[in-house]
Amino acid sequence: MHHRWQNGRVLAGRVWLGALVCACVSTVAAPAGTQPGREVIVRQLAAGTMLVAARNLPDPNFSDTVVLLIEYGPGGAAGLVLTRPSEVPLARVLPDLAPATSVGARVFIGGPVSPGAVIALSRGDCDGCREVTRGVSLVSDGAVLRERIAAGADDRRLRVYAGYAGWSAEQLEREVRQHAWRVIDGDDAIVFDVDPSTLWRRMLARAESVLASGAPVGLRGAVAP
Repeated sequence: MHHRWQNGRVLAGRVWLGALVCACVSTVAAPAGTQPGREVIVRQLAAGTMLVAARNLPDPNFSDTVVLLIEYGPGGAAGLVLTRPSEVPLARVLPDLAPATSVGARVFIGGPVSPGAVIALSRGDCDGCREVTRGVSLVSDGAVLRERIAAGADDRRLRVYAGYAGWSAEQLEREVRQHAWRVIDGDDAIVFDVDPSTLWRRMLARAESVLASGAPVGLRGAVAP
């Protein structure tokens, strides 16, 4: 359920993913003659949308998770699991930033790929950062991360992830078609939710309720089988 992306450099003894890059991550047009339902999925999936795992998803890497897509394109997709805070202090992962880190700051487990990779999300505007979804920016530079931490950003404004989730070309589309995921709109309130341990249950209930009612509020809609 993951694809090994490349590109990384070392930050504080860890791999810093300055860019998780497909050859292209712009909007994808479905090719002629593609299988039924794929056009719908391609229009729905995009960087900044979120994946809510279906009930009883058998893959332990993704059961009971909500994932924010940070890259999406014809070469594949990459995302961060939002629902798995660890007990590892941020100061242990980024020891050169230890004096500036909040005492209670913890690292989130972003996914099974490259667990030594360090990726951060910032709430609101961030100089030198790329907006991923409403109110959320991807911190893609170690110096910017240092500045954010030194400025006193806590986990309500900055979250750091070890590892990420990845999918090879068309893999995620297949999984969505098989109803392994619900696709919902992303925003900063979900990414920086104060209770990530219950986030999956709440987002799944929201997705199922809206899909059952047929209302498109905050959702990308049902995916054709």
